[in-house]
Amino acid sequence: MAQHQLIAICGPWPCFIRYGIPSKGDPSWVDARGSFMAGVLAGPAYRLFGKKDFGTPGDYLTDKMPAVNALIGGELAWRQHDGEHTNVPNFPAFFEWAGRYIPSPGLTKKK
Repeated sequence: MAQHQLIAICGPWPCFIRYGIPSKGDPSWVDARGSFMAGVLAGPAYRLFGKKDFGTPGDYLTDKMPAVNALIGGELAWRQHDGEHTNVPNFPAFFEWAGRYIPSPGLTKKK
C-alpha cells in the first residue's frame, strides 16, 4: 500500500502530518516533499466525506509546499516546523488544530 492510500483511509477522521527541516536536523532520508505529495493525493478521500483537505489545487506534482511554520488544511492538515527531528515545535499548532476537530469535555469549541 502506498503512503497516500494510508492517509486516505484515515478519512474522514482528522489527520495531522508534520515534519521538521533538514537544515536543523531532520534526517535527509525523511521525505517531507513526498509526504506532502501523498497528502495532496489523499485529498479526494477527505472531500468525498465532506471534509477539508490541504486546500491546495490538488495536483501532487505541481502543488507548492506551504511556507515553513504555516499550518494548512482542515481535517487533513500539514505543517512543517523550522526545528529538528522532534514533535515539540508543532505542539502549539497541533493543539490549536486538534481543538477544532476533537471535542473536549468542559471546553468551549473555538470558532
